[in-house]
Parts: sequence; structure tokens; C-alpha cells
Amino acid sequence: MSRPTLARRAFTLIELLVVIAIIAILIGLLLPAVQKVRESAARAKCENNLKQVGLAMHMYHDSHGYFPPAFTPGQNWGWSTYLLPYVEQAPLYALLNPEATTSSLTLTPTPPANGYLATTVTGTALPVYLCPSDPAPGPSNPYFSGYAKSNYLVSEQVSDGGSKINILTVTDGTSNTIMAGERDMKNQVGGAWPGRDTATGSAGTSVASVIARPNFPLNTPYAGPPNPPTTAADPSCTRYTWSSMHAGSGVNFVFVDGSVHFLSARLATDPAQQNCNHPIHVPTAPTSPTAYPFILLYLGNDGYPVDGSQF
Repeated sequence: MSRPTLARRAFTLIELLVVIAIIAILIGLLLPAVQKVRESAARAKCENNLKQVGLAMHMYHDSHGYFPPAFTPGQNWGWSTYLLPYVEQAPLYALLNPEATTSSLTLTPTPPANGYLATTVTGTALPVYLCPSDPAPGPSNPYFSGYAKSNYLVSEQVSDGGSKINILTVTDGTSNTIMAGERDMKNQVGGAWPGRDTATGSAGTSVASVIARPNFPLNTPYAGPPNPPTTAADPSCTRYTWSSMHAGSGVNFVFVDGSVHFLSARLATDPAQQNCNHPIHVPTAPTSPTAYPFILLYLGNDGYPVDGSQF
């Protein structure tokens, strides 16, 4: 007696399409969650970097009695260079030796005898100065002569050219005065941790490599052509804007007290000051003297401290 033959059953085309559709739906549901987790981790890393920058600024202040200059006139080393010993980069700081009278910022310094980092010292990216949310590729910043990029720019109220600003001058309160914040390199020009880029011309065009200002709303795009960010290309100085690529339309800042805050791009600034001038307090601002909290958070001793509910 012969045994019955069992027919082999395969997937029909409709069944296969249904399976593919279900997989596609599951991927569609999972991908936003993965992206959200990834951005959350990147934002947390960025906040931690700014926290480290704030601590380093305070350690520098404890050692010297003032915050580091945004850049040193003539030598052009930047504030981030002076923080190197306080962000676990003491060997790099010793190699650059910015305290030496003959030391000055250059893209390809003479290589030391031991060959440490060779001739690309000022072109070497440092993770503590980079925000993971910024998708700009490569270690260098093409807007600023190829110096190593940085996503963190200091406030001139804390660090200015050749300045020696003591924390006691921040009379509006350290907990509501900006110290430093982010600038991305996708919609903006980023920064350069080694210092002030002099190749783009006068101080008015090149200090944007180390400082930022609140003249424009947060996340205002750079208005000029790709590079370099000269006054002629960007006559209104949008390149000084703080900006980021974080979800939620805002920017991370470290305040003078070392606390880190995410400020909304909706934070009001003065439309009349969207230019290349240093921001000033406007006592006749519409509705109240505190109508422009972004500018007040920048100014450290104008007599108008900003209530925490405003940012």
C-alpha cells in the first residue's frame, strides 16, 4: 500500500507582501524611537561637554583670578586653548606653549623632537569641544582656515580679546548670565578651538571663530557663501549666532555658575540690534525693560537680572 504524498506549501505572493508590509511598518515605528534615543544621547553628551567647559573655566579662574581671554592679541591663542590643562589635555597645552612670548597660533607649527601630533596640532579635533549632534564631517573647520573645529563659542562678557574678567564683575548673578554656548557647522560656521583666525581679515571678521553674540535669534542661519565668513559676504554678521542641530529648536548653554541650560530659539532678542555691533541693553524696550531676555542673559552687569522663568 503506497503512503500518501504530502504536498509542500510555499508562501503565496499575497502572503509575502503582507509579511513585507508588516516588517516595513515595524521598522517605521522603531526608527523614530531609535533616532530619538540617539539624539537624546548626543544632547546629553553635548550638555556634559559644556559642563566640563564650565568647570574648566572656573579652575582657570581659580588659578589666575580671572577667566581666560577669548584670544590673545598678537598671538591669537583662544580661550579653549587656555583651558586645555583643565580638560585633560595638558600634553597638548605644553606642546603649544601659548604662554611663551614667541608662541603664536599657526596651522602647522614646527614638529617637536618626539613627533607628538606632528604638524597637525592645531588641526586636531578634541571630543570635549565637539557636539555629537552636529553632522559636519571631518576634524577641521573650512570657514576658519582649516583649524580644528569647535562647537562651543564663548560670550564676550566673560572672555574678550586680551581680557582678564573676574567673576565678581558679573553683578547680575552667575546663575542667569551666559558663559558659552553652541554653534553648529551645518547651518552656521561653527568655531575653532585653537583661537582667532586672522586669515579672514580684521578682528571684526575673524573673532567669530572664538566668540558669539545674541544679536540674532538662536539658530539664525549663516547668510554668507560657504567660506570664508568675511564682512563683505556677511555684512550683518549672522556668523556670530549661537546655534545647534538639536531637536526642539534650541541651544545648549553653560552659565557663569557652571549650570547648563537648553534655551529655546523663541527667546526674544532685539530686532533693532541685528547687526555687527556689540549688543546693548535697551531700557526703553517695548512693554518693559526686560522685553529682550536673550540680550539680558548675555549682559552680566547691566542691572537687569533675568528671572529663571523667562528662559
